[in-house]
Amino acid sequence: MITQGRVAQRCAASPAVATTTAVRHTRERTGGAFPSHTREEAGVCRARASGNEGEKWDDYLTKEERLDGTTHFRFVGGLKSGRTAKSRRRVHFVGIGGSGLSNLAKLAMARGWLVTGSDIRESSKLEDLRGEGALVDVGHDEGNVLEREVAGVNCLPDAMVVSSAVSADNVEVRCALKYNIPLYKRGAWLGRVTSGYNLVSVAGTHGKTTTATMVALVLENLEREDGITAIVGGDVKSWNGGSMVGTSNLFVLEADEYDRAFLDLHSKYAIVTNVELDHLDIYESEDEVFAAFEEFLENVSEDGATVMCGDDPGCRILLEKRTEISSSSSSSSSSSPSGNGNGTIQTYGLQEGNDWRATDLKVEGGECSFRVEYKGKPLGTRLTIPVTGTHNVLNALGAIALAALVQGRGTSETSAEELERSVASSAEVLAEFQGVERRCQVIGEKEGSDGGKCVVVSDYAHHPTEVQATLEGVRGRYDGRKLVVVFEPHTLSRLAYFFGEFVEALAEGGENVVVSQVFEPIKTWISPKVKQAIAEDLAAEIGLNARYIHDAKEVVAEVVAEVGSTTGEDTVVLVLGAGQSHSIALDIFDAL
Repeated sequence: MITQGRVAQRCAASPAVATTTAVRHTRERTGGAFPSHTREEAGVCRARASGNEGEKWDDYLTKEERLDGTTHFRFVGGLKSGRTAKSRRRVHFVGIGGSGLSNLAKLAMARGWLVTGSDIRESSKLEDLRGEGALVDVGHDEGNVLEREVAGVNCLPDAMVVSSAVSADNVEVRCALKYNIPLYKRGAWLGRVTSGYNLVSVAGTHGKTTTATMVALVLENLEREDGITAIVGGDVKSWNGGSMVGTSNLFVLEADEYDRAFLDLHSKYAIVTNVELDHLDIYESEDEVFAAFEEFLENVSEDGATVMCGDDPGCRILLEKRTEISSSSSSSSSSSPSGNGNGTIQTYGLQEGNDWRATDLKVEGGECSFRVEYKGKPLGTRLTIPVTGTHNVLNALGAIALAALVQGRGTSETSAEELERSVASSAEVLAEFQGVERRCQVIGEKEGSDGGKCVVVSDYAHHPTEVQATLEGVRGRYDGRKLVVVFEPHTLSRLAYFFGEFVEALAEGGENVVVSQVFEPIKTWISPKVKQAIAEDLAAEIGLNARYIHDAKEVVAEVVAEVGSTTGEDTVVLVLGAGQSHSIALDIFDAL
């Protein structure tokens, strides 16, 4: 690493490279940011570049605190712009149309920040953000980042937050490096904005969004006066988006393992719904996945609590490892702190042996009902949730268990009456649960001229486990109806690795399966012919009436024709995927 003296010498020799030299050689990875020059370097560089050694460094710098308590100094007007800083703080989001960054943008606006951003295509999320005051552009360009005499954008961003789907050579990312704007990946920014809160993190390979929403609704009911802050990965009908902003010290967050984003979080409470291999573009093996979840658990506060699904094999492996660590720590010298955190750990599930257990399950129409036991003792009366599927019963049970622990209940000192009150309070909220967009979302139902009815359902399932769980839930809810499944594979890496599992899950799914083209959220150089070939192979292996259709419009036409051919028969069209599948579901419903 080049010392401060050598940086100053290079700046003096060549003002044009002052910024890039300092950025490259004095950058330290702190909290995901890219801190800039020290105070001394900044004064030298600014004076040399402007040709005026009489200017003061503090005319162009701001002093900021890092997460570790130290400070650093950063250009806020921009070394090359030559403009001084403005009073309002600004954050720029690259990939602002995604569910992750769009909700962070809303949180920033609620906290008084000026928000700008960009995305590669127009969407309803961009329109919503504009309606709330954000300046959002379609397409990536350096001009999106620089100052503009519109909407009060008269300063460079104080921070740039970059989606995991954005490549490192993005023009706006390069602009941030050029003008010394601190860069944050999504996980690092989440760690920053949740700092100081009693953070409730909901992690797991599947079920995070629904569980996090349930937890947020239950805790919001407990904090009626001040409200909680929450961010989840889908749109919640009662929130008009995927976030809510309150004034209490509770923050509920969907903790995403993609790109290891959840490793920047320091949680007071946590849920782990399940653990298995996914995101093959990030994790090369199951061992890497478990290592990431272990590190996530290590960041749970020692005076906090974690609940894990004891029915899930992956969670049981994590529990065994945590038990080994605890045993090793307790046998070591008391003068050597373990530093492993975790606090209280409890389990939930349907099987015996869990601390929290759902029993006597019943499915009727679009509802599930069950009873709750804590350490073998029944608590209160039957609960009903207006969603189907065993996986949703587990989601609700996890929310109930964590809510009890957040209230200080669910311990050996807690009376049965206190637990019953906690469960009853959660049950009251969950009975009104309206679901989350694209999680078994019923788009609508239409009746044909022949009297047959067709309902269209959109779901985010893009992993074999999720596909299987969703199909079981839909079959249970619409028993007796003909089922037509549209599946949009999400990333070639996932489809190739789990090819056999996808074949097995979809072969049991319906009488008719349509496989659409593979969706890639990140730009790749893989030949389209390769992706088409593996999607065609998937349809061929599924058999039955499965077929591959490349064009989305043709998918819609094919499904509508299939529904029309079932004279007088009730049908369910289930559209699965995490890319453009929701748009396909909407188009199918409109065309019926």
